[in-house]
Amino acid sequence: MSKAREPLDRYSRVLLRLADQGGRFRVLSLWQRLEPTVMRLWRVHPVRPDALIQFGISRYGGHTTRLADGTLVRRGDRILHLHLDNRYLAAVSTTGEVNPWALVELARLDLDYLAAEVASGRLGDVRAIRGVTMLSEATRRVGFEVRPLPHNLRAALIRHVLALVLASHHRTGAKDPDRGMPWPGEVWMSTQMLVMRLKSKPAGTAGQPVELESNP
Repeated sequence: MSKAREPLDRYSRVLLRLADQGGRFRVLSLWQRLEPTVMRLWRVHPVRPDALIQFGISRYGGHTTRLADGTLVRRGDRILHLHLDNRYLAAVSTTGEVNPWALVELARLDLDYLAAEVASGRLGDVRAIRGVTMLSEATRRVGFEVRPLPHNLRAALIRHVLALVLASHHRTGAKDPDRGMPWPGEVWMSTQMLVMRLKSKPAGTAGQPVELESNP
């Protein structure tokens, strides 16, 4: 998947503009207030306090897929579905006050915490972790394998939803997504590869805090 923005179609641009109208009662503002409740209903919660990554547990409903390390994920297997803290991410992308490389380190730290949870057995038997995001190329830096979504109706609908979510947290509302959005991609990592992160860390270093330094 290319990291470049792809223009939104006319229908999507119109929907974004309509969702951005109505003052405090606009759809984008309502979603901001509803999102925490929706996440709780979906049983999605942060990996740790002040985390960038959030997760929930679900049964995989797709076709059997083989990951890069040979792990087979079958329909019905328990997986962790990942989400980003949209408020945090939007604030960072808007202000430019945080070093973007520190965000990568923050994601690595979150994954270390998640790896420890999986390794401890507290999350039960989990086969893999999965997410769908417009930032899929960036996830390669923290060890995910990326599968670009096909340009079909399902992926287009996912892109529309992600654009609305981003617009709801962006200070310019629909104006930034209106300039175009990357095409979403599917990201995967087996829990075996996730837990191996702990083995590559010197004793006592996994889970150390990361300082989000401001750009000069």
